[in-house]
Amino acid sequence: MIRGVGPRGAVAINVATMIGAGPLITIPLVVEALHGSISVWVWLAGATIAACDGLCYAELASLFPQSGGTYAYLREALGPRFGRPAAFLYVWQFIFWAPLTLASGYIGFAQYAAFIVPAFGRDLAPQLLAMCVGLITLASLYRTIPRVTRTALWLGITALLTLAIVAFCGVAHPSHSPLPAAFSTSGFDLAALGSALVIVLYDYAGYTGICALGDEIIAAPRTVPRAIIASIALVAGAYLLLNLGVFALLSPQEVRSTSSLAAVVVERAFGHSAAIIVTFAILITAFASTYGLLLSAARVPYAAARDGDFLAAFARLHPSKRFPDVALVTIGLLALPAAFLPLDHVIAALTAGIVLIAGMTTNLAVIVARSRGLRAPFRLPLYPLPVILAGLSWLGIFWSSGAQAMTFGLVTLAGGGIVYATLLRRAR
Repeated sequence: MIRGVGPRGAVAINVATMIGAGPLITIPLVVEALHGSISVWVWLAGATIAACDGLCYAELASLFPQSGGTYAYLREALGPRFGRPAAFLYVWQFIFWAPLTLASGYIGFAQYAAFIVPAFGRDLAPQLLAMCVGLITLASLYRTIPRVTRTALWLGITALLTLAIVAFCGVAHPSHSPLPAAFSTSGFDLAALGSALVIVLYDYAGYTGICALGDEIIAAPRTVPRAIIASIALVAGAYLLLNLGVFALLSPQEVRSTSSLAAVVVERAFGHSAAIIVTFAILITAFASTYGLLLSAARVPYAAARDGDFLAAFARLHPSKRFPDVALVTIGLLALPAAFLPLDHVIAALTAGIVLIAGMTTNLAVIVARSRGLRAPFRLPLYPLPVILAGLSWLGIFWSSGAQAMTFGLVTLAGGGIVYATLLRRAR
């Protein structure tokens, strides 16, 4: 594979993957979960959890700088006895939740496209448009990694600028001050906070995306940890400003009733023409997320198949462009049918799927690696506090995702266990 991703490209890929249309379509869902509260404490809590978890990934990434991300970390850190089954179960669940994450970006794109062309919001038009976006995303990634990285850099910059513009529109034309209510903890309870965090952590997800590209990153042991930390800090600041800008202009009731939140903010501040222009930028931002996600997602089953831990076909590289074409096409196509599902169900299901292996087990891998005496080039500060906080937070998030999502996570995990046991028996 070609090492064509430098420090700027690594941060850009993470930022583009994290932002997308996420907060622009989920802020209404967060307000609904908090019973109408506009408190930004839930966003700060999400940033704290993401930072603690991201530091765990940063240490593992510097210790095992190879493609596959979580798959590689579990396989290497947990040792031969527990590492291979844990890694297999991660890839197995990844095949289920990664397409859901992609589909959420496609759905967000379709929601904002309907603001420009209302016909896209009727009948089956949103779902068909979402599938078309998925096919375009797949086609745009069928290139060599240096060209992909240059595109990701511009998409990441566009994503940050879009959030800044929307926040500025609210701050420049406020109808009231959002500060007292934004930093209030009244109006919601612990259960509501947990439900809101499920959505907020979906918006922060993507800070580990660069980990999957280890074999294609220049000086990966140094570049990946810095990219994780920088991207979380940039995105957390952007989300905080976005919330303050939105709630400076709109009431909680108005926020809860709109599916094109950013477009409404800009329209209220500067008119319909400005809203149309910004909506085009939002569509680019939504595309950026799916672009970065599919880029990193294709590397996970490839790495597993290359090591003999997954279906052999996924180990294939494009003969001239040197990227995992089979994995890219497979995950890209699996995401298309998920575009027909409701957004809140998609978010809950993929969050529950992420937590069981990618969340809690990765935090455990840091502890095991240190107990084995493995010294990483980057060591997370205040150990083991970030590890404990991240692990407990993931347990709470899983419980808050709801019965259907928890069932999805547990059933897919159990199915993976049965498949692994069957394959192991046959091998013996």
